[in-house]
Amino acid sequence: MNNKSYGPDRMTGREKKKFFGFYKTHRDRALAGFLKDITKIEINIKTISKYLMKRKKINCLIMGCSHWANPGDTMNFLKSFNNSLYINLVVLDALPNALIEIIKHNVNCLPILTPAQKTPFLGNYFDIIICDCLLTCCSFDQHEPVVREMARIIKKSGLIILGIVHSKKRITFKMSERPIKNYSRPLKEYEKLFNKHGFNFPKKSSVETSLPGKWAQMKIENCIVRVK
Repeated sequence: MNNKSYGPDRMTGREKKKFFGFYKTHRDRALAGFLKDITKIEINIKTISKYLMKRKKINCLIMGCSHWANPGDTMNFLKSFNNSLYINLVVLDALPNALIEIIKHNVNCLPILTPAQKTPFLGNYFDIIICDCLLTCCSFDQHEPVVREMARIIKKSGLIILGIVHSKKRITFKMSERPIKNYSRPLKEYEKLFNKHGFNFPKKSSVETSLPGKWAQMKIENCIVRVK
């Protein structure tokens, strides 16, 4: 783990370059693919549409950013439900790599270098939080602090658009194309953790896929989590 006990385990410069380079050539594995998966379930389309259709402005947070185009893809996704919607978009990460690219490409959002476990935001500020596999990149002891922070900064009526990797038992692993240490736990543990901090984990909204190749025993759960 890094020396501040926040964020992913330490990677070498070469590993970081390979990790972020992977998302530059595999856009379907970044937020664009994740958001596409979310809309494979009709109830998710209805939930997001109903939530956004009468709103003029929302505050949205992306927790963890692997690719500089993620904010733009998020904007396009949300505006597909309400084209006149004004989106105040904030992007955070504990690593600067993608955030620097966001600035270089002049992407319309606010990039902030901060861990998800302890953010500078006001309580009940965000309407929507998007968190795709950030928990998987954090050690097990960091999972609850992240979920607790989500509960602090999300509005009472807010939505968490969530992606998690889960397995039959707790395991850690590294994929050659994404050389970051991953932490996977049983889905029941995630459900218990989110319920503890005031969230509903609705079954009907879940889209389950698998990691590729030899990692196929690990499942990816993409869903919408709501405040109770």
